[in-house]
Amino acid sequence: MATVQIRTRIDRNLKKKSDAVLKNIGLDTGSYVSMALSQLVNRRGLPFAVMEPDAAYFVNEYGLNPDEAAKAGAIMKSESAQARRTGKLREITAADDLAP
Repeated sequence: MATVQIRTRIDRNLKKKSDAVLKNIGLDTGSYVSMALSQLVNRRGLPFAVMEPDAAYFVNEYGLNPDEAAKAGAIMKSESAQARRTGKLREITAADDLAP
């Protein structure tokens, strides 16, 4: 398979942190970029969720003004925090968190 070289500039700290994460999972930057681009092609879109801030969502989705949107976002965050405290909503950060 013929390959091409891609050159890009990114923040030095981001590169350092991403290299550490990739090393821990046994990958290098080139392999990760190839995997990400393959998923982009396979999914015909980004392989991860891209979301707007809560306030922008409420403005766009429900036609609220910015103050109403900010209040709605605050209520949503408060309700999510309450659900976490009562065990109705669990945060998943690792595979072990999926166990019942």
